Amino acid sequence: MAKKLKRNNIKWKQVVASYVIAFILFSALTVLPNIKSINEINVTVQLITTAMLLVSMGLYVYFADREVMENARETWAMFSTMIVSYCIIQLSQLWEYAIYLVPFAICSLVLSIIVSGKCGFFANFIIIMLCFMQAIIWKKDANERVDNIFYLLFSGVTEAVFVSFLLGKQYRRSRYVLAGVVLGLISVICGTISYLIFESIWKWEEYWIIAVCSLGSGMISVMIMFVTVPLFEKIFNVSSIFRFSEIATSDNELMRKLFEKAPGTYNHCLTVATYVEACAVAIGQSAQIAKAAAYYHDIGKIKNPSYFVENQFDGFNPHDNMTPEASVNMIKYHTLNGLAIAKEYGLPKEVQLAICEHHGTMPIKYFFLKAQKYTDGFLPYDGYCYDGPKPTTKISAILMICDASEAALRASGDRNSAEKIVSDIINERMSFGQFVECDITMKEIEIIKDTVVSTFLGIRHKRISYTDVKVGGGR
Repeated sequence: MAKKLKRNNIKWKQVVASYVIAFILFSALTVLPNIKSINEINVTVQLITTAMLLVSMGLYVYFADREVMENARETWAMFSTMIVSYCIIQLSQLWEYAIYLVPFAICSLVLSIIVSGKCGFFANFIIIMLCFMQAIIWKKDANERVDNIFYLLFSGVTEAVFVSFLLGKQYRRSRYVLAGVVLGLISVICGTISYLIFESIWKWEEYWIIAVCSLGSGMISVMIMFVTVPLFEKIFNVSSIFRFSEIATSDNELMRKLFEKAPGTYNHCLTVATYVEACAVAIGQSAQIAKAAAYYHDIGKIKNPSYFVENQFDGFNPHDNMTPEASVNMIKYHTLNGLAIAKEYGLPKEVQLAICEHHGTMPIKYFFLKAQKYTDGFLPYDGYCYDGPKPTTKISAILMICDASEAALRASGDRNSAEKIVSDIINERMSFGQFVECDITMKEIEIIKDTVVSTFLGIRHKRISYTDVKVGGGR
């Protein structure tokens, strides 16, 4: 039975080191620009404020988005994005109205793509609070404009909240253009409110400068995001949803290689991707990640394509001249070969995980039964199973079900028995405890089963039988 597994894979030394380094960098960035007016009280308050904000960030990530803390690369990507965002906000001091051009939501936009939306929102909030507190602590004189400080806090927090809900799970470019327009309008509203509160005399020429700058800040956020995301992907070896969309296509080197060397496996992967994508959408998982995982799950068969039945077109089966044990080793190594190829081509870690886990520790039944014919008495499964690991993510679990179902349904071709075939496949894997390492629920497994069946029925729909009559091309 599927159950939720609680893990704690946090490497505390790396986490503490990253937060300490972040504290040192942010402290330097907040204190050094004010070195001429430095005093012990301001420095002490600034350091305590920075420490409290980073501690609150650590607590939030630990309790609300722990996977980020378990991945050192994502943690470093998070802090790097926060530092870039902080530095951009500080550029607002170069011009009187530059604060209204500041892309306050850039931190949330970038992190929602390369790390997570929850982490992105809170990191953006921390940066806004850090800049706000710095402006208050190091306020030089009573005549300094407080409307800019108010606008920093008001617009920064509001934009961070809106962008967290505005994008959702949509990753089309048009969605980001819309987000830029909406963020610009929010900035205009916040700027107008700030102007009304702090200006006793309405000056249209000044207000229009504020309005135009505020409106442009939203699109500036989006433009910086599109430059920053691919750069951080390379630096920190993290994958955005755009990366998964790029590799989930047949128009790339590795998929063309699979088509040339193992055309049967290639077509199997494309068909499985149809099932997996539909199931992922049905239970609220990322369709892009699921599709990419399905495209490459059998990429290891490139090494020895003729040992897999879907690539045997001339009637010759090399397993006929091999012992069952040798055949099992040849079959199960396609996951290890696939992992090696995935690492060589730099495929995302989510895809690498799916390659290793999509068979779990299931027995290779055909060769087990073949060996059993030559054995007297009980023959244990142990030597005839895949090496695992079992699925640790919902996408790996989906892929395991869809991979086996696609092969069985294609072999049967019977629309009426489709539901029984898929149910038997799921029940068999549950009896071998294949889903105990991931947090998939029984309800989600039932949804996956129904989705696989409906997708198969759609693929194998009936067509009209056309009469074989030739029609002339002219009078």
